Amino acid sequence: MSILKTLIVGTLLTWAVATPAMAQYGGPVPISDIDPDVFLIDEGRFLGKKALSDLPLVDASGQPFTLAQKLDKPTVLVLSYFTCDGSCSVINQDLKAQLEGIKDFSPGRDFNVVTLSFDKNDTTETLNTFKTGLKMPEVMKQGWTFGTFKNPDDIKKFTDNIGFTYFWSPQDRAFFHPGAFLFLTPKEGRLARVLYALNTGSLDVKLAVLDAKGGNFKPNEIIDYAVSLCYSYNYKEGRYTYNIPAFVGAGSLTLGVTSFAVSVLVFRRRRKMREVHS
Repeated sequence: MSILKTLIVGTLLTWAVATPAMAQYGGPVPISDIDPDVFLIDEGRFLGKKALSDLPLVDASGQPFTLAQKLDKPTVLVLSYFTCDGSCSVINQDLKAQLEGIKDFSPGRDFNVVTLSFDKNDTTETLNTFKTGLKMPEVMKQGWTFGTFKNPDDIKKFTDNIGFTYFWSPQDRAFFHPGAFLFLTPKEGRLARVLYALNTGSLDVKLAVLDAKGGNFKPNEIIDYAVSLCYSYNYKEGRYTYNIPAFVGAGSLTLGVTSFAVSVLVFRRRRKMREVHS
């Protein structure tokens, strides 16, 4: 089992076992055998897939919207269920904490965030209770939309399309699912990157947003783009790490250019000295 899988499975099973089941279903949560792959999205299969962005959704005010309306910018998509007292709250709280750590990127201005419920039993009431519990600052609320699917039959179609696997465990009286942040490209809504809760930091989230931009940067984002080139996504760790080849390449290029410049200066100086003494 990879480092990423071990970390995610251990973390989510801890949430499931240590936290009581949500009030809607009631009762304690016993330990059960879980297929660890349910907590991961197969990036090899699903990166680049278009999310089904035209399905009808309902927001916290009961107003209709679609995911496509949020794709004017890169979008961070979180799939959760709103009667969950455990992992879903932690997953969304973790994303909130990472966003608070990004000082020069803001939800609503530079990217959007959308949390959708995959539970057909969720309502506007459970949505607002869940949203209130996150205690988000006002500036963050403007760029973070919570919603449910208007047609319950659309849920599995949507989740299957982007590789988000989940199941209801009667034994545990809880849903098991990935604790994933899904980064979608603007306009087309293609899956560009997957990060996992409690395995990433603010820089990872920022770099994933930049990846989702696909090279379409504003003039004031050039520095951010240059910084992003120093990192690459590490699939084994599920986060961004220093891009060693890039550093080596940049160092080699710098050394080569410097050596060439020095050689030219030395050559010119020697030629000038020969002209003086001739």
